[in-house]
Amino acid sequence: MTRDLELVRDVLQEALLARLGEEVDLIFQYGSLIKGNTHRYSDLDISYVPVHESTRESITVMVDDILCDLYPLRWSRLEEMAEFRDMSGTVLQHSRIVYQRTPGAGRRFHALTARLLDLQKPQARAAMLKLSHEIFQKTGYDYYLLRAQAATGHFPACFRHGQKILHTTLHALAVCNQRSIDTRKMSEVLTLPRLPDGFAEAVERINTAADPKALLAACEVLLETTRNLLLCEQHEACRSETTYPDVLRAAYPELKADLQRVLIACERQDRFLLNSKLASFYHELAIHITRAITGVEYSDFNSLAEYEQDFVAWGFPALFPLAAAGDFAELHRQCLVFDQHLRRFLTENGVALNTFASLDELRDYLATE
Repeated sequence: MTRDLELVRDVLQEALLARLGEEVDLIFQYGSLIKGNTHRYSDLDISYVPVHESTRESITVMVDDILCDLYPLRWSRLEEMAEFRDMSGTVLQHSRIVYQRTPGAGRRFHALTARLLDLQKPQARAAMLKLSHEIFQKTGYDYYLLRAQAATGHFPACFRHGQKILHTTLHALAVCNQRSIDTRKMSEVLTLPRLPDGFAEAVERINTAADPKALLAACEVLLETTRNLLLCEQHEACRSETTYPDVLRAAYPELKADLQRVLIACERQDRFLLNSKLASFYHELAIHITRAITGVEYSDFNSLAEYEQDFVAWGFPALFPLAAAGDFAELHRQCLVFDQHLRRFLTENGVALNTFASLDELRDYLATE
């Protein structure tokens, strides 16, 4: 049958080139026929890369009950695979070019495979962990929908959202482990060296849940244990030796600008502006100071509770209680006090404020910078 499918591939290739000609950059084959692990329903996995993103031509047929699908995989999609943003990187790793319009097209394709391999090297670990955090955060909306549908008892909807949560989580774990695997196969997933506690059991619970509430509970366990793993990995992989000047260089002007907008919000008694700018100011200050102290680079993956500092214990006024109480006048006064404490704190820790009272001072600074 393998030989027959190769003949089918040749026929499909000939037909596609007759239709599109120079619009086809290359055609490549991948999947079980290339890997040598076929079964009786194995597809003929073959795709082409169009010159233009807008090209949509495809040929989808059944031959002797075997799906044969020649469809476009655009350069943009292949680049996402090479960057692990699309978890189909095995398409690049296990493939064979059967047609290329120019040698340059072939080199471009092989360069993507090389990029995929580079991201599996130790020096890429921190970047890959950050990417795994981004991917894991995409479970949020499906989790919301799962909770909403579990409340109504709609099992088919819960089933779909649960599967999407599971497979997004598997993608995040593969990236965390810097492995290009087929996440559709649990046997490959279980080979990953770093997995959450009780991972196999959590997946089993998701796949065997017989009602919405059980499925929701199983997904919550998987999400919690996966986040715990990613958090531990962050503390290890995203840590580096650093200092206050390294982290907070040129930060004061931006922090002061945020604080000034809090002052404006107080003067206008504008709660919307106040809450937005106070949250931004406190986040930026806390995340940078915590990095200077611990060396850990926190991000939107984290809750503020994981990187906040006890500023009040350091002598800074407490701003959030005043904001919550809507005491605009007192908050305005305390923001000015906070600014004075901040200037002193940064200066004591060797951070230049980059504030100048005249053009001459600015020119002198720029001349020596």
